[in-house]
Amino acid sequence: MRDQHPRVVAVVGATATGKTALGVELAIRFGGEVVNGDSRLFYKDMDIGTAKPTLEERRDVKHHLIDILDPRDGYSLSDFLRAAPAAVADIDQREKLPIIVGGSGQYVWALLEGWEVPEIPPNPELRDELEMQLVEEGIESLQRRLKEMDARNTDRVEVLNPRRLVRAIERAVATGDAMGGASKSDTPPYDALVFGLNAPRDVLHDRVAVRFEEMVAAGWLDEIRALLSAGIDAEMPSMSAIGYRQLIDHIDGRKTWEATREEILIGNHRLIGAQQNWFKPRDPRIQWLDITDEGYVEAAIAMVEAWLCEAG
Repeated sequence: MRDQHPRVVAVVGATATGKTALGVELAIRFGGEVVNGDSRLFYKDMDIGTAKPTLEERRDVKHHLIDILDPRDGYSLSDFLRAAPAAVADIDQREKLPIIVGGSGQYVWALLEGWEVPEIPPNPELRDELEMQLVEEGIESLQRRLKEMDARNTDRVEVLNPRRLVRAIERAVATGDAMGGASKSDTPPYDALVFGLNAPRDVLHDRVAVRFEEMVAAGWLDEIRALLSAGIDAEMPSMSAIGYRQLIDHIDGRKTWEATREEILIGNHRLIGAQQNWFKPRDPRIQWLDITDEGYVEAAIAMVEAWLCEAG
């Protein structure tokens, strides 16, 4: 399996499509280990609301880049591009199959395409201004601000994540490029087989609604109360995951349960659209699997078997 370009499998797609389950199944079948490509899963003690792989799944298959950060810590694309290739190299050197699993399109493609991301120092004064604008005027005002800037690559920013949106504006001011001059390698660093999981939009919305109820029943509110008791502030980067800040508003009595639930579901619907902009149906690099097809897991297994056989 080892080669000049390590062979990796990636499982991508929108939220609630079952990426974790397929990644674990492929890892079990082909002696693989999972490298997390979802920015929400880096943080400790944030398990339920991020749909983190279960302890059982992590016992069956080794996972990398999960629970690596305190919720008070920040994390950047540059940090990921130092840690993830090291994890892939470690797995490959032990003659295991690296399996990248996640829905953070910027992180996944940055890894698979070998992006070079220049280090751009934060601008504290601008960041304070943007944070104040976010609080007073909402995320939509920052989205408009970025769109109105005469900067390159504004269409590649994950505009639903306030932290990445603030950072993109910082980069655009510093370099004229919302991605800070990031560039991909002329030669991809990996031989990658990329699976995309998808379903009709109404099916995805139904799955999101069911998963929300399951998360609440599993103790999501208690998880958030424990984070608050530990001193985790609602404005910390970790809390930008959809649902946490909305539920804090409910816990603090600022929002009804009905309004909170609706806001979280709408946020997930928007996230699905944003993820589908990163993982496009016509992208020739992606082997799309419809999760409403009962045979999609077996189809993925057969494709991996054939792909590995081609390597000899």
